Amino acid sequence: MSEQQAPAKNIAKNYVAIIDIGSNAVRLVVFDGLNRAPFRIHNERTICNLGADLGRTGYLNPDSVKKALNSIRRFSGLLAAMKVTNVRAVATAAVRDAKDGRDFIDTVQKEFGLRIEVIDGEEEARISALGVLANGFGRDCVIGDFGGGSMELIVVENGEVKHKASLPLGSHRLQAEKGRAARVDMVEKHLNKVGFLESCKDKDFYAMGGAWRSMATAHMHMSRYPFRLLDHYQMSGKKAEEFASMLAKGTPATLEKTVGMSKKRLRDIGVAALAMESLFKKIKPLRLIFSGTGLREGLIYDQLAPALQQQDGLIAGCAKIALKISRFDDLKAFKTLSRWMTPLFAGEDADFMRLMEASCLLSDTGWFEHEEYQAAHAFERILVLPFYGIDHPGRAFLAMTQYVRYKGYVRREGHYEDVIKPALKLLADRVIDRAATIGLAQRMGYLLTGGALGLLRQTELELTPKQLILKLNENADMLNADVIKDAMLALADKMRREAVIK
Repeated sequence: MSEQQAPAKNIAKNYVAIIDIGSNAVRLVVFDGLNRAPFRIHNERTICNLGADLGRTGYLNPDSVKKALNSIRRFSGLLAAMKVTNVRAVATAAVRDAKDGRDFIDTVQKEFGLRIEVIDGEEEARISALGVLANGFGRDCVIGDFGGGSMELIVVENGEVKHKASLPLGSHRLQAEKGRAARVDMVEKHLNKVGFLESCKDKDFYAMGGAWRSMATAHMHMSRYPFRLLDHYQMSGKKAEEFASMLAKGTPATLEKTVGMSKKRLRDIGVAALAMESLFKKIKPLRLIFSGTGLREGLIYDQLAPALQQQDGLIAGCAKIALKISRFDDLKAFKTLSRWMTPLFAGEDADFMRLMEASCLLSDTGWFEHEEYQAAHAFERILVLPFYGIDHPGRAFLAMTQYVRYKGYVRREGHYEDVIKPALKLLADRVIDRAATIGLAQRMGYLLTGGALGLLRQTELELTPKQLILKLNENADMLNADVIKDAMLALADKMRREAVIK
C-alpha cells in the first residue's frame, strides 16, 4: 500500500465522558469535547434501580448494586477503548442517602480506579439548571428534575439561579407509600416546606427526569404530534395540570393502551404525574416545557470558560455541523452568504436574523445526496439534528429553509407537498413564506458561485419597493447565466418584485 493510500493514524480526540449514577439508571454519555454545543457520540444507560429499597430499608438494593458494578465495568472498558481520559463520575440521591453508599463508592474506586463525586441535592439542582440554561432557554423560569430518589426545584431569574431545593420525592420513595392519599400527603408535606414556591407562580416550568420526560412521550402519542422530539416539547400550564391529573388517577392497565407504554414505565409515570399535579396546583405555571438537557450537559457547561458560556448554542452547534459536513470547510463563506442576503430582510427582528444565520451555516449539508432526495432529506434531517437553543417552530422554520434551498417546492397548485406536512402544525403560512424566501436566496447564491461563496463579494442584492436587483461588479460577468435569471425570477416572485440584473 502506498503512503498516499495508507489509512490515517488513530488520533486521540478530546472527548469528555460523564458517568451519572442515579437512583434509577447508571448512564454513560461521551461528548465530543468541552464546547458550547457538545454533541453526544455515545449514550448508554442501564436501568439498575439502586434506590428501589431506599424508602423502605435505607440501603441500596443488593441486586441493583451488582448490576450497577457490571455496568460501570463495561463503561470503563469502553472508555479505555475510546481513549477517553477526561471522565467525570457523579452520584446523586440514592448513593448520597443510602447507609451503604460509601461502601459502593469505595468498591468502584478499588475495582475500576474511578473516583465518584457524590453531589448534594442543592449542587445537583444548580448543575441541572445549568443544563437547561446551556440549551439557550429558561433565563426566567422554574426548573424541576424528578428522579428516582429526589425532586429538585430551581428558580432562575435573569439567567442566574436564585433559589433551589432538593426534596425526597423521587419515584422510588413515592412508590414506597401505599395508596394515592398517602402519596399526595407526602408530596404536600414537602412542598409546604419550600419557602420560595410563591415566587414560582406564572412562570415557564422546565421539566427533566426520565419519568417526566416519558410524560412528554405519552402526550405526543395521544395528540398525534407530527414528529417525536422531546426537547422543548411544550403545552400550556393548564393543559399540563389536566394531563398530569389524568395520568396520576389512571391505573397502569388502563393507561397502557392509551399512551402506548409498558406497565412498568407507567408505574413511574403515575407517581411522577402525581407530584407534578400537586406542584402545578400551587404554582400555576404559564407553560410546561420539557428539556432534553439537564445534569449531564450542565456538568459540561459548568467547566467552560465564561466567554464560551456566552456563545449562542444554536450558532455554535450549526457551525460545528457546517465544518463536519460542508464541502469547503470555510465558516467565513457562510457569514458572507448571510451578509449578502441581509438587504432582503430589512426590519426583521433579532430572532429572525439569528435563524437566518443558522440557516446559512446549514446551507451546504445536503450536497452529497442524490438531487431527487436532497430537499426531503434536508427537511427531515434538520428537524432532528442535536441543536441547542431552538424550539420546535424554530426547527421547522430551519427545515423549511433548507427544503426550499435544495429545490423543494413549498406549494404546488395551492397544496403543500406531503414531506413538509409536519411543519404545518407549527408554522403559519406567512412564516413558511419567510422561510421560503431565505431558501430561494440561498439557492440563488449557490447557483451564482457553485458553492464558492466568497464570489458573492463581487455581487450585491438590493431591494426597492418594486424591484429585486442583483448587481454584478466588473469582474463578475462570468457569474451571469440563464440559470441565474431563473433563480432571480423565483426569488423576486416570492417577494412580489420585478427581477433586475445589472
